[in-house]
Amino acid sequence: MNGYRPHAGPDPARLLGGGEPETEVEWIALIPGDYPAGPFADAEIYHLAGGIAWPGPHHRDYGTAKIAHDACCPSLHDARPDTSRGAAELWLAMRLRLARGTRGGAG
Repeated sequence: MNGYRPHAGPDPARLLGGGEPETEVEWIALIPGDYPAGPFADAEIYHLAGGIAWPGPHHRDYGTAKIAHDACCPSLHDARPDTSRGAAELWLAMRLRLARGTRGGAG
């Protein structure tokens, strides 16, 4: 899990005011691995810089990005999301992974 700190300044390793905000810290669960940035809506793309997940496109993304977990999590979306092709594909992959996980173990 990586944290996105909305109060961060130009240096991503330091926050404005010198400390972590006490309230409204937003945690974003990211899908592990790199994916092509093109098939995803900008709101679903996060780039890691200095250990912080920054939302949206980045000038150094080199065509790859991390995708927000909330964009494609089957427990949050009953139906396949239509915000982007990539989110829909990840949603299906996550559902299949969850289905395989529930079959094993009993027997």
